[in-house]
Amino acid sequence: MRRAKDWWDSYSKEIGENRVQTLTWQEFKQPFIKYHCPQSAVDRIQEDFLRLRQRDESVNEITNTFLDQLKFCEEIVGTERKKIIRYHGMLKAEIREFITPSKCETLDEIIDLARDREIEIKRQDERGEKRQAEKGSTQGSSKKPKTQDQGKKEASKGGFPRCKTCGKPHSGECLLGRKGCYNCGQEGHPYYNCPNPKRVCYNCNESGHVKADCPKLKQGPKKEGKKEETAKAKGRMFQISAEEARAHPNVVSGIKEESSSQSGSQAKDGKGKATC
Repeated sequence: MRRAKDWWDSYSKEIGENRVQTLTWQEFKQPFIKYHCPQSAVDRIQEDFLRLRQRDESVNEITNTFLDQLKFCEEIVGTERKKIIRYHGMLKAEIREFITPSKCETLDEIIDLARDREIEIKRQDERGEKRQAEKGSTQGSSKKPKTQDQGKKEASKGGFPRCKTCGKPHSGECLLGRKGCYNCGQEGHPYYNCPNPKRVCYNCNESGHVKADCPKLKQGPKKEGKKEETAKAKGRMFQISAEEARAHPNVVSGIKEESSSQSGSQAKDGKGKATC
């Protein structure tokens, strides 16, 4: 203000007292702005005006900034329609999405709509209601995060827990980064050419034998063999009389010779026993 007063005292003396009495506002404004606001400052204001966005400011605060900078941006937004479009693009999304700039005829009209929408948002927050934009974002995320139990199940699918060092499922100490053979620990050969390989069974994971010699696998076939033996049919013996044996053409009959007295009694009775 002091600089403006000093400028006016100097300028009024320059144009004279009579010119000061007839000076219009437009004639005063033009030299005043030219002196206090050079073109470089105007260019900076216009750049700020184009980048202006509402963030944490209220509608009234951002509107005051918009109107202050608008005084120097008549070349950019010279018409009322351009002012409305620029003001609408500057607002927050939660306010902008409920306002249609094509339905507004003046800048004051869209400013009033922005104020009304801000009041409605505050009421929704006080009632604890979620706005439509927040509902859409929550509904879009349908994937459920994996729980800790699910991760453990996936890690134990191979029978061993996943190693924290190499990331692979195995038992015992992790040998990642260790030099030499993984079997005997000596250098000079890889583990697949080890002269003293450790015999580990892939069935029971115990050392000392391989899968083909695993005792647990051998127990299974024995049990199955017993079942097969019990399932086999047993031989049978039939006893028929001598007369029935003579009458049947496919039967080979004979009398068991145990003793002469026994055979005599059988011949007398006529009931011999034939075996087949």
